[in-house]
Amino acid sequence: MLHSNHVYLISLLLSLLLTSSCSKREDQNGMIISDTEMLPEQESWNSTITLTSNGKIIALVHSGHMSQFSNKKLILLDDKIEIDFFDSEENHTSHLTAESGEINERLKNLKAIGNVIVVSDSGETLFTEELLWNNKLQKIISEVNVMITVEGDTLYGVGFESDAGLDNWTIKEPKGRTSRLVDIDE
Repeated sequence: MLHSNHVYLISLLLSLLLTSSCSKREDQNGMIISDTEMLPEQESWNSTITLTSNGKIIALVHSGHMSQFSNKKLILLDDKIEIDFFDSEENHTSHLTAESGEINERLKNLKAIGNVIVVSDSGETLFTEELLWNNKLQKIISEVNVMITVEGDTLYGVGFESDAGLDNWTIKEPKGRTSRLVDIDE
């Protein structure tokens, strides 16, 4: 009798061990995924990715650590990122730095997260906490607080849209400071 209880107890412990090692979770859409599906297919350190459109370079993305999830068509950039943007003639237009980011490989969109700073070659500087490069629109978009400095002026807002060179931009809910004389009647 004592022997059969030990066999039962050992069997129970083994089955618990086996089922716990194959744990499953729900993703944000409620789909069940196993731990192995959360592992990247590829990882690289101190690497650069070249994003192109119609054979022309639009961005060079450098990160201290990249994790590629092919089944999700997603690349996570989780160790300080730097991005150089280029125009349609492959001329450098701006430089972005951020704490982390991600690339949607299907859409070729890029999201920068945490202490995002974009410095254009023409001198404008944009500060925000989150920014999206929309490849289809060829635009930088932010829906959170932004600050942009232009020729000594500082403008704040919530929401921003621009080309990669910060040449043609729109800021939502603008507030600002200027060192210039402004005629309010105009």
